[in-house]
Amino acid sequence: MAGVLAGGLGEISACHLVAGSGASSTDPENSKNSSRIFGPSSVDGRVRKHVVMAAQRTLKDLTNLGFDEGKAKEALKAIGNPGDKEAAINWLLDHGEEDRGGTVELKHCPHVEEFAHPFAPVKLLHRSSLCYSNKCVAGCPGTENWYSLLSGETRCGRYSNKCSLKHWEKTKRTEEATLTVADAAEGKEAFGNCLVLGLSDLTVWCYECQAYVDHEMLTPLLKQMEALKFGRSVPGAIEAPSSASSAPMVEGAPMCGVSMEAMHGRYGDASWAAPHLARCCEDEARPGYKTKKAHEYLDHDDVLQAKVRVLADLIRRSQNCVAYTGAGISTASGIKDYASKAKESVAINAVTPKKYPLVAKPTFAHHVLVKLYYEGLLKHWVQQNHDGLPQKAGYPQQELNEIHGAWFDPSNPVVPMSGTLRDDLMSRLLAWETRCDLCLAMGTSMVGMNSDRMAISAAQRAKAGKALGTVIVALQQTQYDSSSSLRIFAPIDRVMQLLSSELDLNMTEMVGMPQPVLDAKMPDVYRDLPYDKNGLRSDRSRITLDLREGAQVRLVNQQSWDQERWGNEGVVTSPHPSLKEEGHYAIAVGEGSIRVLGRWWIAAAQRGEVEALPVVN
Repeated sequence: MAGVLAGGLGEISACHLVAGSGASSTDPENSKNSSRIFGPSSVDGRVRKHVVMAAQRTLKDLTNLGFDEGKAKEALKAIGNPGDKEAAINWLLDHGEEDRGGTVELKHCPHVEEFAHPFAPVKLLHRSSLCYSNKCVAGCPGTENWYSLLSGETRCGRYSNKCSLKHWEKTKRTEEATLTVADAAEGKEAFGNCLVLGLSDLTVWCYECQAYVDHEMLTPLLKQMEALKFGRSVPGAIEAPSSASSAPMVEGAPMCGVSMEAMHGRYGDASWAAPHLARCCEDEARPGYKTKKAHEYLDHDDVLQAKVRVLADLIRRSQNCVAYTGAGISTASGIKDYASKAKESVAINAVTPKKYPLVAKPTFAHHVLVKLYYEGLLKHWVQQNHDGLPQKAGYPQQELNEIHGAWFDPSNPVVPMSGTLRDDLMSRLLAWETRCDLCLAMGTSMVGMNSDRMAISAAQRAKAGKALGTVIVALQQTQYDSSSSLRIFAPIDRVMQLLSSELDLNMTEMVGMPQPVLDAKMPDVYRDLPYDKNGLRSDRSRITLDLREGAQVRLVNQQSWDQERWGNEGVVTSPHPSLKEEGHYAIAVGEGSIRVLGRWWIAAAQRGEVEALPVVN
């Protein structure tokens, strides 16, 4: 077995040219032509002659193509099959040899256009988002690595642990599992993350084509990666600093490693500059959820203004625009959020946190959303927060869904992770989910809460041409950025300032918190409310609501988990002086739970606007 082959092949033994000694052409980066691999037990005289002849032919072909003879012998030794010329060529190219003309036949790849389609679930990266990193994300050794033109991640090739191949196979299986019969009937296929760029020679391989490929849409990406790799100016490349995924992120650097849609949304412009890193933070924004790092990004001023113009146009075109807000909309009021972790965070650095958050004032963004409602441009608001700032700004309670609980609604306390969402609020959420044609998702991390469906569904319908989609406004990245119609990286108040100007909203006069009609003699007793004894709106019944200190009340529409813990009866008590000044009421429920009834509930009840009261006597 250790005999040396004849024909000038030097010290390449027959055992070097059989199975187990290297990669074969069945590896995706090799050609798609599979070849026979001989086992060691088959290396008799007849087979030895066949192996030698095949090796001689391949060696001759390789040297005729201009490859160094010594390197060609090394390739034959590595690949295991001496007759597989394409495998040998691929090995040579992967190990630093140059194509001297005619070695590799580039195939025109049809899949590039699939990934460039506006509604494609996975999109080709924009050149401004490329990063040069020659380290496998799994930490595998070696330099023969491949950069995904769809995910922006680097993985090792067939001469290491084949992470790139495995990633394609995994993503293809995942896509195949989501295909429906209807999808198949329409000719939809699963391709997975099939396009990868070799970082050694900057060639593109398509796992689906099983070939090195070419396409005019790939040219800008190749030029950009060349500029990043060699640190030189290349015509057609964007001047941007090279950054490896393992290197520390630098504030001021452009966002990279994501698609153009993830930076700007589907209605974005490829000419827009990438958002830049404003605050670096490697902590997870929401640990335990589907979260991203807590880095904060900002759009450049000219890009931000262009995006707001697109936003204004979307709002004008919408028939059922819904706001879906998280804690980020209220940080400017002094209420801390969960996700802002960066030192000197853009979101909270200039704000003094409130010691008593219930007395916080609405932000400019809250006031603009209220104006949008009264202008007929905003139809509904789903509020993940509990802070009552929409109502303080003048937003009507009946058009607000405080899906996760409310500080100013005694019957709807903040929902713990072990609790359940209120049935009536969930039903309203589902109803608006189907009606919404434009969702303004602002200040929310969208890490997997049930209510995220409001933003997700609008984005999904937009891909089918049935909605305008979802606009995401947040400083941090989210898992749904690439699905958005418009992605804005900026403080929410700043966006709303620009939007109010673009829509010509009169912000000199704010709507403000509604004031109930008071009885001069008994200001805390409200008579003739159009509700029945159970607090449900009624055309036939009228009740009196006594909210004087010491009055007994019963909670309405209370969750079972809340009632089991605290009971359903309470006593009106003296509120915090700041709350009393604003006209709110405090109710002691059970043993130790103090809840607040916002004054806007009374104003809405007097007009019969809400379907149910939070409390009755």
